[in-house]
Amino acid sequence: MRREDNAPTVLLQGRVAPESREAVTRAAKTSGMSASLYLDSLITVLLEQGKGELPNLSYLLNVDQQEQLPVDKP
Repeated sequence: MRREDNAPTVLLQGRVAPESREAVTRAAKTSGMSASLYLDSLITVLLEQGKGELPNLSYLLNVDQQEQLPVDKP
């Protein structure tokens, strides 16, 4: 499975644990698509399930990590 020709895309980079990368690679292969298209599709599914919003995962961080991350707080 591929994107439509000339479909607009932007670069999104981030570092993940090796296990996460392996899981995405396996899932993408099983789904018959590239890792990039798999991640884009996964985000689309999450947006649909969250009524246009991605889930808030802040509960996964401990207090020390929250203080170290340069993230704008509401």
